[in-house]
Amino acid sequence: MEPSTGVPGRRVSSAAGPSWRSKASGRASRAAWVVALALVAIAALALDAQDRPASAQAFGSGSGSCTSSTACSASGTSSGGQPFSVSFNPSTGSGTITVDSQPPQPVTVTPTGSNTFAAASGPNTFNCTLNTSAFTSSSTFSCVQVRSEAGAQETALRGTAHGTTRTQVETTVDIITARIRSISRDIAISSGTAQTSELEERPSSYSGMAAGSTDLKWGFWIDSSGTYLADSSPIAKFNGFGFDELAGIDYNLDNKWLFGFNAGYVRTDVHIPVIAGSRLEDGAQVGPYISYVASSHVTGDLLFNYSRLSNSATGLASFNSNRYAAAGNINFFYDVGGFSLTGFMGYTYAIENPTSMAPGLIGGVPTSIHYGAVKVGGEAAYPIDNFEPYIPLTVEYETTNPRDGTGRGVVIIGAGARYRFTDAIKGGIEVTSDELRSHSTNIVGAANLRISF
Repeated sequence: MEPSTGVPGRRVSSAAGPSWRSKASGRASRAAWVVALALVAIAALALDAQDRPASAQAFGSGSGSCTSSTACSASGTSSGGQPFSVSFNPSTGSGTITVDSQPPQPVTVTPTGSNTFAAASGPNTFNCTLNTSAFTSSSTFSCVQVRSEAGAQETALRGTAHGTTRTQVETTVDIITARIRSISRDIAISSGTAQTSELEERPSSYSGMAAGSTDLKWGFWIDSSGTYLADSSPIAKFNGFGFDELAGIDYNLDNKWLFGFNAGYVRTDVHIPVIAGSRLEDGAQVGPYISYVASSHVTGDLLFNYSRLSNSATGLASFNSNRYAAAGNINFFYDVGGFSLTGFMGYTYAIENPTSMAPGLIGGVPTSIHYGAVKVGGEAAYPIDNFEPYIPLTVEYETTNPRDGTGRGVVIIGAGARYRFTDAIKGGIEVTSDELRSHSTNIVGAANLRISF
């Protein structure tokens, strides 16, 4: 006869208890080391990706040479991540410029001194300095891209579009994956056959025992969040607020699969000093999600979101955009000592395409906004009866080029608490803040409620 652990569906043999605990402890230790090493590796990449003080001072810089007295070229990358190149004929003062992989534009080259010149194309002006006083095949020179007022507005609007898209995608994906992870952990632990550590007589209070019940297969959740976001970079300076109102419904199939669907409203409204106005992006978001419970310690999940968004900015015509976002995660659960530990690793990718009405100042068609990031993180929770405080930590590295003057790496840390009102009703609150991402501030506060039926 096997004694009950206090969790539905979970039994542990008393005779095998000490041996099993030793093995479980070893597995937990190895898993903890793997997660810790991954966090250190990603953190190192994140810190290495921060903007250096020197690069933050110039909009862009590069270098080049003259292969003859009539052919000179230079190339480089702006501090916002946009590649550029300049090619020209010193004798005629004509040439072309290419910025951010857009079609080449004609430039006019004007000498500004014995060893300096300017290459200009519309709002893009490059001040270049020769190492010698004449154009020769051995001459080398460096260029710094200078923003005119029109160029500053264009750059700020493009950067703001990238920054607000990243914030919306980060926030909504994190909200949905947190809800998936919560219910999947319940299913995994409540239906598992292996108990960890010393908690054999304590049921998981992570979010109640309803997930393992044969009677409560459906779940409905709502989440409301607010975000303060700001960018202090010279590329795209802005600040403002965002709001996300999301809801979802899901079904637990045989304690192995979770199928769900989310829908809601997202909004970001920021002030942009360079245009002495604001930019608003808001609209509806919908999408399915799925989770697979591989064991009592491991789950995996996938989600896809579609957003139809309205965009407007002071002095510009309004336009719509379509955003597609996908994310996948692997999650790990262990109870060690008095703590409930959760770890995860995953990847998020999104693309936003403006309609043909998008104004040229933000790129127009076919310019799209791309955002991708790899994430490693987890949380440490300490259950106290029906109350459970926890500390979340995520390290994120952006795999796409940030176009808003911020760094690729970020550490997201916060604090939260969950409370189980009944086996079928639970709620929670959480506050998180971005740390170590240069020129960026993102503070998110959220509250959620889940009802099982």
